[in-house]
Amino acid sequence: MKLSLAIDGFLLAKRVAGCSPHTIRNYKLTLRRLQHFLPADPHLAAVTADQVRAFLDHLMTAQFDHPGVAHRPPQRLSAKTIRNVHICLSSLWTWAIAEGYATIHVVRAVAAPTPEPALIVPFTRDQVQALLRSLTHSLPWASSPDTQTEIPRRRQLRDRAIILFLLDTGVRSSELCALRIADVDLVAGSARARSKGRLNTGQGKERPVRFGPSTARALWQYLAARDALDAKSEPLFATRSDRPLDRRTLAKHVHRLGERAGVPDCHPHRFRHTFAINYLRNGGDVFTLKDLLGHTSLDMVQRYLHIAQVDIENAHRRASPVEGWRL
Repeated sequence: MKLSLAIDGFLLAKRVAGCSPHTIRNYKLTLRRLQHFLPADPHLAAVTADQVRAFLDHLMTAQFDHPGVAHRPPQRLSAKTIRNVHICLSSLWTWAIAEGYATIHVVRAVAAPTPEPALIVPFTRDQVQALLRSLTHSLPWASSPDTQTEIPRRRQLRDRAIILFLLDTGVRSSELCALRIADVDLVAGSARARSKGRLNTGQGKERPVRFGPSTARALWQYLAARDALDAKSEPLFATRSDRPLDRRTLAKHVHRLGERAGVPDCHPHRFRHTFAINYLRNGGDVFTLKDLLGHTSLDMVQRYLHIAQVDIENAHRRASPVEGWRL
């Protein structure tokens, strides 16, 4: 079987298995890059471990256009991205062997790169306040909106609600975009977040997340401005044309808010980091945090705990009378 045909079959199998569109896009990008790297669309069974190794080396040294939010010059892929490529290739050959299209799992002979953990830098209180201030200073406001101010006012209310909801719940951007109005109980201060997974096959998970009165008030004001408090099937956060936000649109918009407020590296996932670290700083436990974030293991939560403990140790050194008085 030709590699191109195997890729098509593999992607079809993943769609049928219920993988998310985001996952399918990543698989497709990786495998088309492999197809273009290898000469003349070889047979899948003819691809060697050395060719896979050379492909990974090419990805490590070549520069690619950045697929993210901000405009950036072409750059090298990160070690984490290369590791994800290795996982994708391994998945292709696992599928091919199970289907009888290959007999040797060539990717297993190729060591996967081990990336350094990404640096986690939460927002400061001043940065979040700057983001919120930029909303009220940048757009016209009216207590009784007319056709000139209704859309900007609604967008202000939406953006404030988004910032507070991300910060108060720690949800992923995909989870925020998937929320419907029916998923949110403003009185109880709770919402049903759909975590990463294959919800259409019953393998995905829903989990409750909590938010406080200030976030509930911001959500109520935004939904009231949309006249959507009772529109249970509508998206919780919508575009100007009342369509659901998607991850890419949300990321671009949050990035622009950061530029306007003078807050660097502003992206939705950073609110998740900020929620987690402050939850631990304020006495929360790692096991509850794992459930709140929708993690299946404690690995990521332990990284948050390490950062929070470093903060506590530094604060103790600054506040300690024994150290401060040099006793």
